[in-house]
Amino acid sequence: MKLPVRFRLAASLGAIMLTTAAMAAPEAENREIVVVGQSLKDTQKALADCIARACPPDEEIRAALAHAENQFITGDYRDAKATLNKTAGRNRKHGDQYPIEVSDLFRASSRISEHLGEADQFKLAVLDMRDTLRNGLPADDARVMVAQIEVGDSRAKLGYPKEAHRIYEEIADKALKAGHNRVATYANLRRLLLEYSVADESDYKAGKTKAIDGLRQLANHPLAGAEDFALVAEVTLARFDRKAGNEDSTASIVKRFAESGGAKRPILLSSQPIKMPDNRGLESGNVLSLGQTNIEDRWIDVGFWINTSGLVSDTEILRSSGNTDWAKLVTESIKSRIYAPLSTKDGATAPGFYMIERYSYTARFMDEVTGTRIRQRAPIPRIERLDITPENYDQPVSAPAEAARPAR
Repeated sequence: MKLPVRFRLAASLGAIMLTTAAMAAPEAENREIVVVGQSLKDTQKALADCIARACPPDEEIRAALAHAENQFITGDYRDAKATLNKTAGRNRKHGDQYPIEVSDLFRASSRISEHLGEADQFKLAVLDMRDTLRNGLPADDARVMVAQIEVGDSRAKLGYPKEAHRIYEEIADKALKAGHNRVATYANLRRLLLEYSVADESDYKAGKTKAIDGLRQLANHPLAGAEDFALVAEVTLARFDRKAGNEDSTASIVKRFAESGGAKRPILLSSQPIKMPDNRGLESGNVLSLGQTNIEDRWIDVGFWINTSGLVSDTEILRSSGNTDWAKLVTESIKSRIYAPLSTKDGATAPGFYMIERYSYTARFMDEVTGTRIRQRAPIPRIERLDITPENYDQPVSAPAEAARPAR
């Protein structure tokens, strides 16, 4: 079974900040979603045939991405990364002619590196993605600026908030001068969220207040063409309110969507974060204690419905690999989500949306540890997420499904 993974993420700013349209299907007693796509064997042959006939770079890249997606879905993370790396090695030199396509390879590689816990490879792949676009497109192209924001995101995720903050500020200024209001707004959103997070961690009230004021400015006075980001700012402010014990702003947003006819795609308004355990207090042998268990090949695919009220139902683990005692941490978070109420169609009951998300239980590899050359994982686990909702949700058709690799 091939589920098209959202490897290529830079195309839409809205897709970055707001939940994208997912699998739509009527609500019914016995609901079943069947998707179609090329099998792993088919995509492997298509890529091999393409290489054998010396196909153009863009064709090989498309074939490599399709095969790597299939490998990722079946749990072969390292094979998927190897597929991308080999194609990138052959086609990196064509970045000037095919900057978008080559950058897609590096972006996909960065996503997989996150799920493998390969922090250095994640960092380098994001930089390669940015550099490919920078060398192949005009400096004021919006895609180049979005790629630099992704570099900022990677620096923040790897523990360098000051670098990330500098990048967000620079891009917001450049984008505004170039007339890219959406990119400028997105960069400012990233900056304000980072400012709040840093201030919240140190309980710096003045810093949190400053960030909140900035978000209110974005929510109340959006730039032309970036009005949809006002909702992002408003939802973020509502999240801060909930953290302080105030649910009124979230209820107000939900009510507004319901009264205006509802949303036509899933828009996440509220969610409890995945509550990772305190690893320091775990007893020896506990499945979450990384020193006692194998951290490789541990993942789950979670499917769930979003009903007409915007609530999550029928959450289930569709497939898995490795020990899944950590899965409840994920499903409890998903069940807490509140999406915008869905729109109705000609007065009839609105369709629900079916989502599928991949979660990987991993830990980053540490820098060389004194006294050994064997790579070791950090003692704190991480859970990485990727939306793998099928893209052919509107016309599901039966087809033979390829089974996932057996759980280990």
